[in-house]
Amino acid sequence: MLANMKDPVRLLRRIAVTVAGTAILAVGVVLLVAPGPGLVVIALALAVFAIEYEWARRHLAAVQAHARSAALKAAASRVGTASAVLFGIGAIGLGAVLVFTDLLPLSGAGTGLGVAVGGLTVLATVAYSVRELRQAKKAGESEAADAGKSEAADAGENEAADAGESEAADAGENDGAE
Repeated sequence: MLANMKDPVRLLRRIAVTVAGTAILAVGVVLLVAPGPGLVVIALALAVFAIEYEWARRHLAAVQAHARSAALKAAASRVGTASAVLFGIGAIGLGAVLVFTDLLPLSGAGTGLGVAVGGLTVLATVAYSVRELRQAKKAGESEAADAGKSEAADAGENEAADAGESEAADAGENDGAE
């Protein structure tokens, strides 16, 4: 009986993933034109689709590689990092103003929350970028240290081999002199 249930369960899972991914994708497309993190939500939809679809896994890997590259480039500049942090904090503040006051056009909870979530996304992205940059630097430093140790070990082995050869040569000369 379980063998017969395996295919319907898989079909229901595929349907659920497709419906959830499509809903998240639709929200992401709306957020492209409305205030909010549209690209991040679209990437999230791609991650949901990747649970069940191979095409989504391939595209998600490419998106992750591009995001990692952009994160490293963004974190490499202190001015860029500081600007992004200030922008994120400003967006959160503007979101709060839009939620709690009617001073600005389009004030309201939806707009304010969208702007605040965008600011939080910027701050999270900056934190991720800085962390990735630090990890890349640590990996580069440890590789350089490992290379330096192996070069020193190779040099030590070469010196020991040279000393052994010269001792053998000296012993051979001494044998011939007797």
